[in-house]
Amino acid sequence: MKIVTSILNPDQEKLITSLLFSQGCEITFRALSINSLIKFLANQLESVVVVYSTEFFAHSDLKKVIGINSKHRFIEVNPEPFSPIKLLSDLSNIEVNYKTYSLERLNNVYAVMGTYGSPGVSTLSNFLAEYVSGIILAASHHNLRPKSNTRVVITSPENLGESVKSVIGNRIIIDSGAAINLTSTLVDRRLNSRWLKEVIGTANQLLYIIKSDNSGISYLDSFVSDFKNLINPPDITYILNQQKFDRISQENQNRFRSLISGSRNFILPYTNRVTLARPLKRSESSIWRTNSFQKQIAKIGAQLL
Repeated sequence: MKIVTSILNPDQEKLITSLLFSQGCEITFRALSINSLIKFLANQLESVVVVYSTEFFAHSDLKKVIGINSKHRFIEVNPEPFSPIKLLSDLSNIEVNYKTYSLERLNNVYAVMGTYGSPGVSTLSNFLAEYVSGIILAASHHNLRPKSNTRVVITSPENLGESVKSVIGNRIIIDSGAAINLTSTLVDRRLNSRWLKEVIGTANQLLYIIKSDNSGISYLDSFVSDFKNLINPPDITYILNQQKFDRISQENQNRFRSLISGSRNFILPYTNRVTLARPLKRSESSIWRTNSFQKQIAKIGAQLL
């Protein structure tokens, strides 16, 4: 939800903006005058919500602005006494019928996601994109990712759908980041939740990465329980990463397979030289000299064809 503030009192504006930020709202513009507000709204293609104070508009000016900008929503806040509950309630009522995203699941779009602290989401995205000669889409609000030999498109939650469609003739790998409870994205307005909502609604297949340790298995347990509650979810493939050959790792592998209940899965071996490994391309005729990690990546990539 994009919000414009039109509040004269700086102390009141500080209070309101802090409240809105805490609820995951995006404040796109601060209007200092009626003319600046009118000029800004005239250039907006999508609907926004204007939160204004009673002293900002004269009654005649308010009717004029609303009449010209009927597609936008206006919420009034009283300076004394200010009610945070009323403001949030008004915003929630608007959001019931407020269409921010257009979700459309598309073929040849694959999302790579992982548990918190799980290594390999961006690395696996790079290797798979190289193998299938695809394009990577990554979030503008995420941290720096490892350099890729393939094209990387940085985009925002609002523009993910358009970014996908702009390169739809290619195989697309979305570097999705971390998530555990996907159902919570339906009611959470924070930036990363909006990104995940778009990813899950757009991708045809989801590759979910778990680190082979106790934390990773615990996160997987929560994720699997939550994933069952999704309506019309994408096809999913589970990947156990950094698997070793000691007793604890073997136990984690057994727990991993027990939790995913026969779903398609792959196991990536632990290697401290993964950054030196050369990504394969499916056009290469032989993988004789490749290591186990590269061979497993090739198997995963073959499943995406």
